[in-house]
Amino acid sequence: MYGILALAFSTPRMESGRLYEAILQAHHALRPNDQPTRKEPEPPTERLSREHLRLFVGPGKVPCPPYESVYRQDRPVMERGLVMGPSAADVRHRYTEAGLVLPKNFTDLPDHIAVEMEFMHFLCAEELKFVEQGNLQESERRKKMQQEFAKEHLEWVQRFADRVLKSTNSSFYKSAAELLKEFVKNESQYLLGSSAE
Repeated sequence: MYGILALAFSTPRMESGRLYEAILQAHHALRPNDQPTRKEPEPPTERLSREHLRLFVGPGKVPCPPYESVYRQDRPVMERGLVMGPSAADVRHRYTEAGLVLPKNFTDLPDHIAVEMEFMHFLCAEELKFVEQGNLQESERRKKMQQEFAKEHLEWVQRFADRVLKSTNSSFYKSAAELLKEFVKNESQYLLGSSAE
């Protein structure tokens, strides 16, 4: 699911139709009694790209900045809503700690929603790999990294998803935001116990 969410909030690609189907199927798996918000076939990549730019990139003020730093409430009042805060530095440190380095040609910020989802996808894949190898110590280490990252860095996605839901009429982005909100809530409860809200 993390991999699907990482793709959903990245720059749209030609295979967005298949991704849309995966989002709808994943949402249905999480909430089988819900009817998906699908009022139209997914728009062509060009129209989806325009909506992606409007929502997340700009030019100008964007309705849904895709960066954790913008949504953090634990910063001084004058710093709230600004990018490249302490959370961006901390996620970069956590990526390095897990053995990952952002590519030199990566020009975005490390606390972008797609990058954080891709990081969790990586940690889950690593956990599974070590379970299959019988290396329970390394598997447990990856799970602990997931728990810490969820606790320290995923709380903001609920506010981000709500903002996306209010800011778009795109069935693709509405479905992606609903999936993001539901999945991260469920995953946080699983990783952190019932104290995660």
